[in-house]
Amino acid sequence: MAHGVFGARTTRATLIALTLMAAGLLLAAWLIVHRPYAVDPDELVLVPLSEEDSSLEQVGDLRYLGGIDIPRLGQNIGGLSGLRWDAESGRLLALTDDARWVWIAVRERDGRLVGIGEVTSGPLVGLDGEILSGKEAGDSEALTRSAQGGWLVAFERDHRVWRYPTLSGRPVATEIDPIALLGGFEENRGVETLAGDETEFFLCAERWSGPDDSGNCIRQLAGADPEQVMVSPQGALFEFGATPTDADYGSDGSLYLLFRSYSPGDGAGAEIVLDNPEEGRRALITLRPPLTVDNFEGLAVREEDERTFLYIVSDDNFSSNQRTLLMKFEVMPQSE
Repeated sequence: MAHGVFGARTTRATLIALTLMAAGLLLAAWLIVHRPYAVDPDELVLVPLSEEDSSLEQVGDLRYLGGIDIPRLGQNIGGLSGLRWDAESGRLLALTDDARWVWIAVRERDGRLVGIGEVTSGPLVGLDGEILSGKEAGDSEALTRSAQGGWLVAFERDHRVWRYPTLSGRPVATEIDPIALLGGFEENRGVETLAGDETEFFLCAERWSGPDDSGNCIRQLAGADPEQVMVSPQGALFEFGATPTDADYGSDGSLYLLFRSYSPGDGAGAEIVLDNPEEGRRALITLRPPLTVDNFEGLAVREEDERTFLYIVSDDNFSSNQRTLLMKFEVMPQSE
């Protein structure tokens, strides 16, 4: 009898151990498949272009190719600002306004954005190799490729532009001096827009620029002196005092500019403007309710098969009242 009881306990213990082992293997397999920072597509929310008409697919010169509301999922995915498309890896690269870089693998079906895959993130470090912390040192707002390799990153509050040969490594100070180029800034109103590279770049302060202003941006062409220029919305957002928050170049030299506005009475607004060297500037789309809109601060150009796509991302400021929206558009040929 004693032997039988011992044997039964042993069997139960073995079954429990095997069950725990199986659960552990399943968890390990889940982590390998999903990886840290991965997002389960079932937890993403697809967003329409219009909250009133889910079938709406084109506004202005842009065709909507899907959008998603990305939850934080406890991973602190928020505060996204500057945005770029990396054709080599087929991923988006974003900055956060607390000095982190975020790589986002997009999931698309028939060219439409339907979700995201692996998301990896890491901290930016300072010239001393220490992780940047605090708003004064770590308010990263814009990025673009560097002609010397790696990335240029613009910070506000402590206004500067650094080059990161690798995002996880030490930066190198550049000769791009935002204060010398655009004058003094308010503490939280520095460079939000950076495009080009060290030899030919375009940068903007988060300032409204009206008809009589000297300019809110700097354009410097290769071999020429920097030129102060004025940019402003070309559509309905002009009257709301929208400011530039990001820009990116197309391969033909066209500059795509993102503007945003916000006031308690009018809510949020966004506008994408095309600045074409030959045709001038025109608004491609203005986003205001009932169109889906939030605090858009990042824009990236993707060119593929002679088509031009734009991604925009919103900064939720880690607030429960805002969302991290990622939306995709295609630039359509202008009607004759």
